[in-house]
Amino acid sequence: MVYIDDLAFLLFSITIASFFILYTIASIYLSYKRDQKSLADCIRDATGPMILIGSYFIVVGAWGQFTWSLPGSYNILFYDPLVAFGMVLLAFAIAGRYGGRLDYAGFLGFMFGIMTIIYGHDGFTAGLTQLPLALLGMYAFYGLAGVFSFPLSLKVEILIGTKKSLSTPGLIIFALFFLSLLAGSLISGYIAILAIQGHLLSPP
Repeated sequence: MVYIDDLAFLLFSITIASFFILYTIASIYLSYKRDQKSLADCIRDATGPMILIGSYFIVVGAWGQFTWSLPGSYNILFYDPLVAFGMVLLAFAIAGRYGGRLDYAGFLGFMFGIMTIIYGHDGFTAGLTQLPLALLGMYAFYGLAGVFSFPLSLKVEILIGTKKSLSTPGLIIFALFFLSLLAGSLISGYIAILAIQGHLLSPP
């Protein structure tokens, strides 16, 4: 087996995907507020790239799990949540494209969010990184984004087919989800930037 150190690229991929999601949900919210399109149409427009990104993460994550491409238990710490991230994205994209219930995908995000927080905590306590606080923060914020995706999807599901706006509790949940995902994105990008030089200096 050839060791391929692709961690920096995958961290950048997660960061880029996360910023795409942030851009997407902000665009959906603004389009809906301006009454340019129905909420269902706004969501449907974003599903193509989400299907592509989610499928990519599932394939790459499964490849990493089968080939064990990273040193030791880093494969478990990194690739397991990566597959989960891909599954959640794909579930939301399929539900949004074909008119399925978003709360089912949101509940999946909730469960995988809890799992991600546990992985981050255990990776932190096991000392599996030179940036323990950054690792803990990245997993915690991405996990919280998954947790908040469930109540947010419940609120959005109620709005589909109506002209109503998010209530104050809904806006708070939306803000918590948005800020959690933003924080996770910034931390994963920070780790990726620091990883590039070290990985370039120690190729396989």
